[in-house]
Amino acid sequence: MLALRFLLISLWMLLLAGCDQQAWFDRFVPKEESEVAKQVIAAFGSADFATIERQLDPSLAKADTRARLQQIADQFPAGPPKSIQVVGAHTMTRQERITYDLTFQYEYPDRWLLANVVLQRENGQLRVAGIHVNRLADSLQNQNRFTFAGKGVVHWVFFALAIAIPLFIVVVLVLCARTAMARRKWLWLLFVALGLVQISLNWSTGEWSVSPVAFMLLGAGFHRAGPGSPYILTIALPVGALLFLLKRREWLSAGSNPPVAQAAHPE
Repeated sequence: MLALRFLLISLWMLLLAGCDQQAWFDRFVPKEESEVAKQVIAAFGSADFATIERQLDPSLAKADTRARLQQIADQFPAGPPKSIQVVGAHTMTRQERITYDLTFQYEYPDRWLLANVVLQRENGQLRVAGIHVNRLADSLQNQNRFTFAGKGVVHWVFFALAIAIPLFIVVVLVLCARTAMARRKWLWLLFVALGLVQISLNWSTGEWSVSPVAFMLLGAGFHRAGPGSPYILTIALPVGALLFLLKRREWLSAGSNPPVAQAAHPE
């Protein structure tokens, strides 16, 4: 009961943190550069190519630049968007150059657009180094929502392990805390609490990856790179908890460390 209550409280706190993810994400979006990028995108809606060209990096000035800009503008419908949301923001600094990679989701009455603008600041000047616009079948939030619809066995097994592993670790933690030890109980508690070898699953695409040299508290968790990004579920093997149970069995078999009814104080 104690283990289940601990896990439910932890999940509740994670859900609360996820609810305000947009506000947390917006804190890391460069405001000035974001507004410049929005102005560049807005210029496509009015076919104001001259304004766009004045802000382009000289390396992008080619004979077919105007034709390329027209192709991008053709994707924008007439009229203002219903909403604009920043869904990606990365800032990279290299020597005297700062690169801002900004991605926006545009909602229109009949379509969704994903617009990416790359800005570079060098010698006090901010230039457009890249523009890409793609049409979306649906909003990123709908495409990457957490749902079991259409998911296979791998998703169900992975989700079950993401629930079972923390429960198992918490139960063993309680057992470890109640087991009398001659010394270094805190090391065992730490070892039990950590899962080793991370396995991650992209909930939207089903792709998975393994990080052999990695650890995770309580052996499971999830994260998103930003609003609208896919959920990444991660589990880690409860190696410490399993080894403690094996070691405890040896202690009990040898009669060197009988279990106690009350919690023992660590050194």
